[in-house]
Amino acid sequence: MASKKEKKLPAYQREQGKRGPQGPKKPKLNFSLELLIDVTEGQRLKDWEALGHLANMMEMIRHLNKYTCEEALQDGSIKQYGAFPKHSGFTEPKHLPHKNWGAMHITKKSKEVVAGFFEENIFYIIFLDKEHAFYPVAEK
Repeated sequence: MASKKEKKLPAYQREQGKRGPQGPKKPKLNFSLELLIDVTEGQRLKDWEALGHLANMMEMIRHLNKYTCEEALQDGSIKQYGAFPKHSGFTEPKHLPHKNWGAMHITKKSKEVVAGFFEENIFYIIFLDKEHAFYPVAEK
């Protein structure tokens, strides 16, 4: 039992077990819908809600919010392409000259994706794509 003269350290300074000090935490992946284009290409959030895709998208976002950007890419649910895909079924938005485009499947094996770009630890969702036209894959 500690004597009354010993000062107790606050819990956040207390050493526990044999773990050494940890470095600063890396920022987790965040998602933004502020730049969503739903007028000219892709679908609107209301469309995805009616199709039952919106809940799946939110569950995937919830899953990926546990990870850093690097960890989310390793998970495989989100892919990074770099430049806007040349064979995309969507038109590159000229007001968004970003070089770090990618897409996220709304479930592990879904055709539906959300497409956007990475900026630091934020994935800006630009298109809702129920047909996987943003980055189409070759037919088997």
